[in-house]
Amino acid sequence: MGHRPIQEPPELAIKLAGGYPFRQVERLIRDLDPLATLETPCQLRLDLGGLAFIGASGLAWLIAVVRRAEDLDLIHGGSVVMPRSPLTRHYLMRMDFLTTLDLATVDDEPFDRHQAIGFRPCRRYRDDASCHSVVRELTEALTESIETDDVARVGIRICLDELAENVIFHADTALGGFVIAQRLRRRPEFEIAIADLGIGIRQSLQKNPDFADIRDDVTAIARALQPRVSSTPERNGGFGLAVSKLLLAANGGTLVVRSGNGMVQTGAREHKQRQPIALPGTLIALRARTDRPLNVQEVYRHLKDDFDARMRERGLLDED
Repeated sequence: MGHRPIQEPPELAIKLAGGYPFRQVERLIRDLDPLATLETPCQLRLDLGGLAFIGASGLAWLIAVVRRAEDLDLIHGGSVVMPRSPLTRHYLMRMDFLTTLDLATVDDEPFDRHQAIGFRPCRRYRDDASCHSVVRELTEALTESIETDDVARVGIRICLDELAENVIFHADTALGGFVIAQRLRRRPEFEIAIADLGIGIRQSLQKNPDFADIRDDVTAIARALQPRVSSTPERNGGFGLAVSKLLLAANGGTLVVRSGNGMVQTGAREHKQRQPIALPGTLIALRARTDRPLNVQEVYRHLKDDFDARMRERGLLDED
């Protein structure tokens, strides 16, 4: 009786071409969906030859979905075709794209690694120690790019700590989180991206009986953006997203949260939408203007107004 030939796993070809700036993240989520939802082993061919541009949020999501497939042992062989554009190729190398992945090694190519001012390459974190380390780097990158005082610096650090810790304490994934910080060269903007492939915001909030009735992702994200909303109120105050939203609104920036089928944008522009493709996890993008300061005093005023309004509703504070 002859031996059956060993059957190679099928090839999964992912091709990214053109530009994936911040406003094109939905197109990237669609193009990466076969990989983000992969359940059976494959040989991965990641073709970035025609890639012209990818922003911080897009790159964080790209790395996160490839690492998920690698960690789950779903990639049995594969390769990366690097961008033909030298600028794009060198950008990926500066952001440590290849060193983050385990796909087929590409020959080293010399390039100038500039001092990391206003940007930090992709970093992965899976525990408290690495989480606080990457938050320190993100805070440094932000304060290198935007005018802040000592109070604002502390407030920003607390916000980023809570946002990054959400992956460890709420996402229910051993894969960890991925962060990138980048200052744009041609526009007065700075972006921080935090990505994970956990259970998502809606399922996380539903652990708290107060939010067990939430049935759609847009509503879940909108609730998570409110102060004191958390799946574990006994552990944290639920202020990370809420304060980030207020900080960016005062600065003229935007905060975008994408989870499941939901997308909510707040800040200088407000927008909510149910998206056709579910994102398995959470992608958070914080985009601040670099030509305006981050004003923590304005945030404190908003939080006090919100607190006073709640107290008045309960009859615990007299009307002015």
